[in-house]
Amino acid sequence: MPAVEKCVIYDWKRLWQMVSGVHYETPRGTVREELLNVCSELQAGVLQFKPKSASNVQLAALLKEKKQEKLLAFTVRLQELLNLESAQCWEILCYYLTKEYRGSASLLTQLISNETNMMKLLEDIRHYYSLERMIVLKILKNVLVFYKVPNHPYHNEYREVVDKLTLPRIVDSYLNQLDSLINELPPRKLLAGESFHCTAILTNWSERNARETNEVLHILLLLSEHKPMDLGHIKRLFATIKQHSFGHLQNHLNKDNLYHKALIENITYSELVLLLKCLDFEQPGDNAKLIEQLVKDLHGEITNMDHRPEHGPLLLTWMMLRLRGTNDADDASSLLRCRQLGKRAVELKCFVQLHAIVTHAMFADDSLLSRIVRKTIYNQLSYLCDLFDGDGSCARYEGIYELLCELLSWPQLAKDFCTHEEDGVRSLYNSLLENFPLQFTNLAKIAQALSKAGQGNYIKSQLESLPMLALLYDEHEHKVKELNANEYELTSVMQPFPRIDYTLPAGTSCTAVQHTNGFYMHFRCSVNFFNALHHEINCLLREKAQLHGDFESNERIKRVEAGLKYLELAVQRTKSVEGISAEMVHPTEMCIDLLSKFKSVQCPPVGLLSNCLNVCTALLPLVDEEIFMRISNLDILPTTSNQSLHDYKLFASAAYFESRFLGSVIDHVEKKKERYDFLLAYLSFLRTYTKLKRKRYLQVEIPGLVFLLRDVFPHLHTWHFKSHLDKNKIYFEVLSLICDLFDIIGSSSDVKCEQRQLLLNVCVYSLLNLDNGLILLRFVGVGNAYVQHTMELETNWMQQQPHGLMMLVRLSMRILMQVLCLKSHVYAADTLSPLEALIYTQPKQRDTLRIIPTVCSYMSNIFDRWLPIVSCRLLKRIALEFNMSLLACLDMEADQIRLTFIQKLPDELESDSIKIAILELVEACIGKQPGVTEAFFKVNYAHEKRSFFGKECTPSIGDSIVTYMKEFLDALETEPLTVQQALPCKIMNIFHSLWKHNLQMLVNELLKQPKFWTKLCSSLFAKSTAEPQVRVYTQLINIVSIEIYSTGMSQKDELRQVLTKFFERDSFQQWLNYVFDMPKVPAVQSASDELPDWICCLQSFKDLIIILLKKQPKFLSIPDAQFKLLAKKCLTVLVDRANYLEDMRPFIMLAELYIFILLQFKQAYTSSTEEEQELMDQLQQLMTRICACYEDLHVRAKEACLAIITKCAHLYSNLLIRDSSIALRFLNSVVSIICTELQSIEKSVNIEPQSPPLPVETTGKLATTSNSLILCLNLLKAVATIFNNEGPVNWDLPFVSVRLFQRLLHCVSYTLPMHSKQVLSVQLLDVLIVFAKSNCSSEFLHCDVGEYLWLKLLPPRELLQSRYEFNKASSDVWTIEQWWPIYSRGIELVNIIYDKHKKCFLPQALQFVGIHEVYLVDSLLLGKQSLEPEAMQLIKAAISLIASLTEHHKEWAEDHSSSLFNIMNAVQNLMGHATSMFHQQRNLKCLLVGRRSQLKILCNTDPIAIDNDIINACNDLTDIIIYCVKALQKFTPDLLDLLCCGYYEPHKWHPILDAKFSAPKLNESSLTLTFGMVLNMVTIYVKALNMQNHEFNGAPLNVLPNVEFGAEVSSSEKTGNMSRGQRSFTQSISAATCPSNELLSNMDGQLCLVALEHLLMLVASQSIFMIRSPDLEPRWKQIVRRDISSELLSFHEFVRRKVIVDHRDSRCPWVRRKHGLLKFQQTDATRHGPGQPRSSSSTEVVRRSSTTNNELRVNVVRRLHLQQHQHQPSPSGVTNPMAASTPRGMSTDVAEIPCAESRKRLYSDVPSANELQHFPPSTETGYCELSQVQLVEEDYLQLMYALFGVISQTE
Repeated sequence: MPAVEKCVIYDWKRLWQMVSGVHYETPRGTVREELLNVCSELQAGVLQFKPKSASNVQLAALLKEKKQEKLLAFTVRLQELLNLESAQCWEILCYYLTKEYRGSASLLTQLISNETNMMKLLEDIRHYYSLERMIVLKILKNVLVFYKVPNHPYHNEYREVVDKLTLPRIVDSYLNQLDSLINELPPRKLLAGESFHCTAILTNWSERNARETNEVLHILLLLSEHKPMDLGHIKRLFATIKQHSFGHLQNHLNKDNLYHKALIENITYSELVLLLKCLDFEQPGDNAKLIEQLVKDLHGEITNMDHRPEHGPLLLTWMMLRLRGTNDADDASSLLRCRQLGKRAVELKCFVQLHAIVTHAMFADDSLLSRIVRKTIYNQLSYLCDLFDGDGSCARYEGIYELLCELLSWPQLAKDFCTHEEDGVRSLYNSLLENFPLQFTNLAKIAQALSKAGQGNYIKSQLESLPMLALLYDEHEHKVKELNANEYELTSVMQPFPRIDYTLPAGTSCTAVQHTNGFYMHFRCSVNFFNALHHEINCLLREKAQLHGDFESNERIKRVEAGLKYLELAVQRTKSVEGISAEMVHPTEMCIDLLSKFKSVQCPPVGLLSNCLNVCTALLPLVDEEIFMRISNLDILPTTSNQSLHDYKLFASAAYFESRFLGSVIDHVEKKKERYDFLLAYLSFLRTYTKLKRKRYLQVEIPGLVFLLRDVFPHLHTWHFKSHLDKNKIYFEVLSLICDLFDIIGSSSDVKCEQRQLLLNVCVYSLLNLDNGLILLRFVGVGNAYVQHTMELETNWMQQQPHGLMMLVRLSMRILMQVLCLKSHVYAADTLSPLEALIYTQPKQRDTLRIIPTVCSYMSNIFDRWLPIVSCRLLKRIALEFNMSLLACLDMEADQIRLTFIQKLPDELESDSIKIAILELVEACIGKQPGVTEAFFKVNYAHEKRSFFGKECTPSIGDSIVTYMKEFLDALETEPLTVQQALPCKIMNIFHSLWKHNLQMLVNELLKQPKFWTKLCSSLFAKSTAEPQVRVYTQLINIVSIEIYSTGMSQKDELRQVLTKFFERDSFQQWLNYVFDMPKVPAVQSASDELPDWICCLQSFKDLIIILLKKQPKFLSIPDAQFKLLAKKCLTVLVDRANYLEDMRPFIMLAELYIFILLQFKQAYTSSTEEEQELMDQLQQLMTRICACYEDLHVRAKEACLAIITKCAHLYSNLLIRDSSIALRFLNSVVSIICTELQSIEKSVNIEPQSPPLPVETTGKLATTSNSLILCLNLLKAVATIFNNEGPVNWDLPFVSVRLFQRLLHCVSYTLPMHSKQVLSVQLLDVLIVFAKSNCSSEFLHCDVGEYLWLKLLPPRELLQSRYEFNKASSDVWTIEQWWPIYSRGIELVNIIYDKHKKCFLPQALQFVGIHEVYLVDSLLLGKQSLEPEAMQLIKAAISLIASLTEHHKEWAEDHSSSLFNIMNAVQNLMGHATSMFHQQRNLKCLLVGRRSQLKILCNTDPIAIDNDIINACNDLTDIIIYCVKALQKFTPDLLDLLCCGYYEPHKWHPILDAKFSAPKLNESSLTLTFGMVLNMVTIYVKALNMQNHEFNGAPLNVLPNVEFGAEVSSSEKTGNMSRGQRSFTQSISAATCPSNELLSNMDGQLCLVALEHLLMLVASQSIFMIRSPDLEPRWKQIVRRDISSELLSFHEFVRRKVIVDHRDSRCPWVRRKHGLLKFQQTDATRHGPGQPRSSSSTEVVRRSSTTNNELRVNVVRRLHLQQHQHQPSPSGVTNPMAASTPRGMSTDVAEIPCAESRKRLYSDVPSANELQHFPPSTETGYCELSQVQLVEEDYLQLMYALFGVISQTE
């Protein structure tokens, strides 16, 4: 629409918001300027709106000029409806469309397209025009009310306006307006009935006219207060009022219509009061002439007005005016005429009429207008009493005391009453005192009124010492003697009130007075009002039986009710129990008696009972326990039983509920009377007790809430009420109670309270259901139009009614917010409650309630500044909870949304509160409502095309939020600390939300601007204020962190520069001090679960550092100096924070931050010994504190601290080793921690078998809590590793002293069968393995390892009961893959302990094999099913154990012969399968990847690519082959025996290898181990060595005794312990042969050499055995010799090229290099007993330690060897192994073997085989048959080369 080009009229609605002070916080200068601009319009009032005939401007010409001819028809209709001049009509239309219209442009086109829609739009514009007219009057009224009020913010500006206008001009103008309005006629077409709906439109016009007339009357009343009217004004006013008979002459208003009747009554009362005010002269002497002239001119007309009720007050005032302002009081006839006027006024019930006026809704508030009205009437009453109440006769007039009580209930009049004790209405009060207690009710009401008005102390002191007591004369009781006429004296003591401690002493004087109901004696004595009240209650209790249910009209009950009402107020104003006097005690206590007595009658007096309950309510803050106990015993309030504290649904459905007397009295009494006094009394009691927070939820709050939400709140709209205000009051009390409950629950510090949670759940669940939810939505869905309309009808726009509709809407919206927020307590997150289903109804055509658009409509409310704010907050809550499109529910287009919300942001006149609420809504929508977010950010808006009045255009309505954000950035650049203000904080929230939800593209145009990050982060470098907004900095750090984290390859130089500046020393030091400055007291837990700002800041800083550490050095590297400073500061604060663990959150964050910092250091970051010592001291302090409260630590705190200790142990291992005291303290702390962890596991061991099965959630939680134990175990491993190598000898004493090893075994025995603790089991076994490898492994010999583990290591029951499956559907059931790592570690543990202690552990090892025979066989054969990493590890562990145990195969055969047989068969199968895998690469790949990917590999016909997985698998298979050969070597003749023995015993052995020569079979079902397989593997390994161009290093493999270790040994040791490194693999074309050259060239060469040596030994032994076997046919022997000769050609070639190449010129092929020479020394032959174990079980290529056992003495050794064979019996068993003893040259020093060794070559056999050959003795000096030499790798291969040459040629 085109903008308003010329202000013919003003936008009065906006002006009201600006200058009234209700809705805006407008600057005073703006108010002054705006008001002065419209001074003439304010003076003109409604007369500024000109009728259609006032101008000659034609509407058609005007629209043609505006180029809006299409609107002509509509505008003509509008002009006819409004009867407005053309230009003003056009301006009204423009203002409406640009300011008020909330529909879309397309909808507007539809509205003017047909008659029906047009009428609706016309009616909306007519209402807008009516509001504009009314606002003009309201603004001037507001100015007149407050321009003399000093504390009003705009009173100076208002005064300036009044001074400019002048009061006389305003009076004249508004008198003209009053005449105009009264005489105004409706538009001609309405009168003629020529338009549609003319009757309704005419009625609306009349209603508007009546409201404006009433408002003008109020303005004139205010003007008369500020400047009394002169004679002309009064006469003119009187004539105008008389013209339409005090508003009764209304042609188009129907008196049968309640609203029309109220309008007429409003005008009548306003005109009457205005006249009374004009005739009220407080100083009649100063206005004598004016009064005289008034009497002269108006007497006749006024005296004739004596037939309507409103004439009574006028006649009374006229009488007072004549008597006070003229001489009529002195003239008898004039006085008589005046008395006749007064009599007629009394007959017209003038006091009743005046009471109706002061209690009318127009004057029921504390506004200046109401005070004028009350003061005017109070003056007239005072004049009356001064003139006529000398004898107390005025007290007899009907309604006078009710009027007096109402007037005295307001502070100004009450204060005047108490200060003027001799005149005025005081005489009415004195009449009550003289006749007390005859007028008991009226006195109680006056006391009640004065107490309400703040004069409670004054009236209480008066009532406690009343001057007179009037009693009905009883000659038997009153013993008196006559003094004078009607004067008597009491002759004896009298007790006027039976059973009350109050007496009249003898001599008390009294006066006899005749009353209508008897003869009374008025005693002059001091009497207490509360004694009289006590007496009245006693009498009522005695008379109960005689009442017969007549409670309404009973005078006694009325007196008691009046007394109790005052008693309630008196108790309310008492601060403590001491303030309650002795006389007040009995009436208060007797309230309980009254409740008890009258609750059981058939039709109880609810007024009396409600007053009694109100007194009890007033006593609650003083003696709540006693009152609660007594009320509870009466059984009058609702109750509930506590059968179940968990089922809130049953409570909400009243399953355990009884309403008792309360429900009965409402249903049977109050509903019939249509008054609900007892319900209101109960609501007051419930709210008061709830605010005391006594936490009797089951006794008070829950029953009360259930009663209200079940029986009251859902049905209240169906009840009948005498007064609509009572209905609203009940709604207000119920809604307020719910808000109180939410506030109390939200502010409660009791975190775990079942009853409080039950109360919350019952409340939320009930409100989310339809019964209560619909009522709640009825209030929320009233809509701004109706709320604003009801407010427009109110007299006072500046003060809302306390129980008005506006307040109910606000409360309902607040409750709805809370309920939606707390919904998760009773409904699942994905479940829609019935209330939400109504709110979120889709599609929108079915949404009849339209709650969301209605809530949005409150944004334009002009009367309540809080309603738009609450509306925004409710929309925010809906946006957060709504899982569907809020944009669809709003039914608004993007420009409408921006006009409604965003347009308020740049307006300087809007309050900060509404701006903050809007920004919070924007922030909420960013994460949950993309549609509304796009509208706020104006996404793709530039590309939209719309039709506006039939014309295509690109709309540009409303700026986006980005504009406001840009202004924020500019302000930050100018003043960085701007961010700490409230509004900028909310803008930062929006930035933060955008980055948090990865929606940075919405502000892409800001990101593209230069210096974006510099502006945004400028506050990081500003010096902070004393109380900074910590959350803003937190969000800023989060934004930076997210941006760094999301940074890919793109370079963000500006952000990097900002961070570089951030990490400069001064800035970073400031931030460290800022972040680490934390309060020592624990943070208060809030109901909203929001973290304190300083904790959030610490978390954000931690995240920033961690992200930077992950991104460095690619993005930015933290300078070393600052990083070390951070580490030092963080540890210092962490140690300090360990002393304040009541709140563990900061401790956890610091600990986690420090561990990430430590992970960046590869070595100690301290630069000096002192710093190192200081750090270790801090670490010790931290460990000491942790140990002291370890069980109470949060699991994250435990894990972080354990990680810190472990990492520090690695970094500062040298210090721990060097300083024994530090090491001891460190170890003791470690022991303390691990013992605590183990203790918790041990407790669960003892408890869990008796406890029922845990749910899945609990099981998962237990699994997470084991992380700390796992970290403890890692710490143990680290400690064992550190101290085992270089630590003190007794480092393990702390572990031994606490029986750590037994406890570890006990724990692992408990965890092994449990699926949920499989990870823990693995870690426990790893720790046991580490300790088993250390020098404290001997402890395991005393721990009964077998009892703890052998049976527990059996597979779980579910695995034994099911078939082999790779995948299970359930995640909490054991799978075979999950058992592999556990079982492999168990086997490894057995193997390590056995290797350490040999025969000491042999029985237990054999027992293990016997128990696990089947599973060991399965493990060995597992390779046929899977070769995945865990399966491969299990196979290697099993074969390694078997290879080790075969050293004692004799003992094994004796104990478990069947297991030996089965396992060795499995070993043969395993070796055959391993060899076959080298030729079946596709099958190998399938076994490696598992079943999930096997089908894909099998279906792929492409050649298998050689990758790292296959290479590693082949290396592992080579390992397995080595172990298999070592195991089989114990069951084949010893090569030394075969070569050296003088006799041969072939019957002791059986062949291992089949003599058949064939390639490995593809079908392994009948696979046997053949010579072909083994020789094929020899060929493969030789080829691998050839392809790798293997070079021998020539390092000696053994050490001669008594020779110092030199460089050679060191190099040999280094070579032997060298780990297998994986060569870098490059993809190449696979060869056609299998295995491919690519595979062989990438295998581990050293491993291939070891495998080759073992295979050659096996082949040599088996070939010699077969050739020499008498059972083998010669043909097969010949085949063996032939095939050995032919199959080993590649080996022979390899030896000739690699080994003998250096000696090709020598005559003797057996010449060797000699690395050492040592003469033979005499040794004890008994050391080489037959039981000496073989040392071939280690698994790494290591050097041999040579002792005297390595001596190879040809003659002596051979003789001893033969003797051994003669004395050894042949073993029995199925395998019939030959009793070949270990060669005496083989021995191993256990200390020399690394813990990780997995294989060993039999180099010790080499000298035996070499030197026992019958060759000529060497001629070299010093080398003889009894010498020792050092061996090299070539020696063994050269021996095998020679041996196979002999075997193939020898018979």
